[in-house]
Amino acid sequence: MQGAGPRRGADRNVVREVNRSLVLAALRAGGRISRAGISRVTRLAKPTVSAIVDELIADDLVREVGRGAAAVGGGRPPILLEFNATSHLVVGAHIGARRTTVAVSDADGLELGRREFDTPAGEPGAVLREVATQATLVVGSAVPDGRTAAVGVVLPGLTDFHSGVCLLAPNLGWRDVPVGETLTALLDVPVYLHNAGQAAAVAEHLEGVGGQVGDLALLYVGTGLSAAVLCAGQVLYGTGGTAGEIGHCRVPGSTVPCNCGNIGCLETVASGPALVRFAREAIAAGRSSVLDDGFGVPDVADAARCGDAVASEAVAELGRNLGLAASWVINAYNPAMLVLGGGLAAISDLLLPHLRATATQWALGPARRAVQIRASTLGRDAEVRGAVLLALQHSATYDRVVFRS
Repeated sequence: MQGAGPRRGADRNVVREVNRSLVLAALRAGGRISRAGISRVTRLAKPTVSAIVDELIADDLVREVGRGAAAVGGGRPPILLEFNATSHLVVGAHIGARRTTVAVSDADGLELGRREFDTPAGEPGAVLREVATQATLVVGSAVPDGRTAAVGVVLPGLTDFHSGVCLLAPNLGWRDVPVGETLTALLDVPVYLHNAGQAAAVAEHLEGVGGQVGDLALLYVGTGLSAAVLCAGQVLYGTGGTAGEIGHCRVPGSTVPCNCGNIGCLETVASGPALVRFAREAIAAGRSSVLDDGFGVPDVADAARCGDAVASEAVAELGRNLGLAASWVINAYNPAMLVLGGGLAAISDLLLPHLRATATQWALGPARRAVQIRASTLGRDAEVRGAVLLALQHSATYDRVVFRS
């Protein structure tokens, strides 16, 4: 029977946190509501509700806002309560290979302000110092005397979310960077780190095209390629947190060097740089095109929309390669929805026909018939919204738990 005591204590703590989440959810969803109303909605005992509400009032998370109407049978009018969304702020930061976005939101996740800037060149410390500076400025501009409860940071690479360390981000040139520790020291606020693709998938699941579909996969395509998978609404991490890194699976026969140091990775033929390279190779081989020197992904997309053969063929090749990647994800994880996200979601109108055709060709019938293939609706906001949701989950006022800690 040894150990039974600690387990009972642990169980009580879990129950307490669950009850607190239920009360917060009722307050956030119900507008102004009484203690008795919360008890009815949550089916918790009135003394339990009262104790939790008293704690929330003491923490400034809930406030009393007057009395409601008396019951038909008489008695004193109930005291109404509401969630105090201004009780604290959260910050979300998306550090991208080219652009960084920092946003501040209230405790309901309503965005109050943001700043966007080119990701600074140089060593990681310089980037993190600029992120800290911009976070301080955006909070000060939005709510000068606001209290920041948590900061969520997402970036395109392998992250250890337990330690807050970026293990490897090839397209940033980072390895073993203590992001959480560094930013916590600079901001004096708890900082939580996560993978950008997984954060984007959570945002699409809760606020975007996913419509809270529980089994969702997202192809995260931009400078690189990865996949993020949600099972029953929870992020699938794998043993070391690196699940979904299909961009670094080898494509037989490919000899293109990858930023990770290997040769022939899938992202070398299924990413933004791959699209540009396909077009450059065709032009170097003597093909005629409207594309001039120094073109990028938007130029190739514009040329394809205008009927340029080189650009159209480059888009088709990229779309087919992404379709192959999609078929792997569909076969491996059997999602109800597969979302095309990341920077290349901006040209989803060009890519999806080729992606869908190839995925249909190579995905297994039962899995193929069960999946919807859609484009992101959050677009370039997906990563920073995922970062905000990450911070919210760790701010003790959010009732949905999708990022495991």
